[in-house]
Amino acid sequence: MRTSILRVAALAASATLFVAGIAHAAQPLLPAGASDQVPTRLSVLPAPTGAIERNPVAFSWALDPDAELSDTAPFLAESREYWMTVEGSELARGVPLQMTAPGALIRVSPARGSLGLRAGDFSVSMAGRKVGIARATDAETLRKAGMDASTGTQVLRLGDGSGAGRHVLRAANARGRYVVHVFEPASDRVLFARADRNHALAGTPMRVSIGATDAGRKAPVASQALLVAPDGSSQSVAVHDAVGGGQEAVFTVPATASQAKGLWELQVFGDVGDVPRDARTAFAVAQPTARFSGIFGVDAANLRVSLPVEAASPGRYEARGTLYATASDGSLRPVSQAHAAAWMDAGDGMLVLQFARAHVPAGYGAPFEVRQLELNDQGRMAPIESRTRGARF
Repeated sequence: MRTSILRVAALAASATLFVAGIAHAAQPLLPAGASDQVPTRLSVLPAPTGAIERNPVAFSWALDPDAELSDTAPFLAESREYWMTVEGSELARGVPLQMTAPGALIRVSPARGSLGLRAGDFSVSMAGRKVGIARATDAETLRKAGMDASTGTQVLRLGDGSGAGRHVLRAANARGRYVVHVFEPASDRVLFARADRNHALAGTPMRVSIGATDAGRKAPVASQALLVAPDGSSQSVAVHDAVGGGQEAVFTVPATASQAKGLWELQVFGDVGDVPRDARTAFAVAQPTARFSGIFGVDAANLRVSLPVEAASPGRYEARGTLYATASDGSLRPVSQAHAAAWMDAGDGMLVLQFARAHVPAGYGAPFEVRQLELNDQGRMAPIESRTRGARF
């Protein structure tokens, strides 16, 4: 009830904000875009533990209006590899591995309690002919190179006789269970996966686009997906054909998302023609502990933007935004960036972005826009709200 009353009052034409003793007319933030992240609910959590700064901080710096800002597009995962888990008896008989190009790398890692293997234990064939192993690397060498490798791991680089087709990998002495990883650096068969955002709120939907190419041309793909939490727990995710080609996985991040630190993953297991490909795309998940109230106040003469915050959980919250000014040709260009952070108890708070008038170059002026507006939960290291276009004045 209190939140509803606040929203009605905030959006009323006569509403005012009082910041530093100056009254400013309240205005609504610009409507959220399709790619924006805006909490629709709030989570009540205990205060974060550890040594967290309690003093408020605010600062800004000038931007070059002619310089392009860095792109924050979600990561595009590209895969020329796949994994499988096999029993020692299967490896002893021969495990089929589909390849599309010569020079593939095969990594064989024993599970806990399984027999470690040596380079001489392996043989590879294709169509009944022996395939050469150009190089074998053991676990100790991999560790010296900075790679994490369990004892008994071997990496084989295929040489003479390798190429497109069905290979058979054997290790007569295999005992236990093994993870086999195939990577084809020279392959033209590629699986792609991209989430629609780099971070999400618990309890909100996400979409991951899945596609494939063969020799640079779009190729059909059939895939399955698994959502994996930072603690290792997982659940299957439905995949369906997408309009315009490819596939997509649409799912809801669990509302009870674990507070374990780390990234969530959507693991995609696909077949591009007759060749398997596995890809992983990662994203952060946050509990919505606070949000902008949906309005802002502005002291235009001093370029001060006041942002009311609804905090459901105590913590240190930070607002940041980029000020765009209008150039002589009518275009909007970035001229300043500001940050403000403060500790808040549960309830209503305020963060003020103070842009410097000196940061606005000659020939630039109103109207202004605050873009890339963000609200972050610093104590929990979580991005909570993000708006491509936040405010205009």
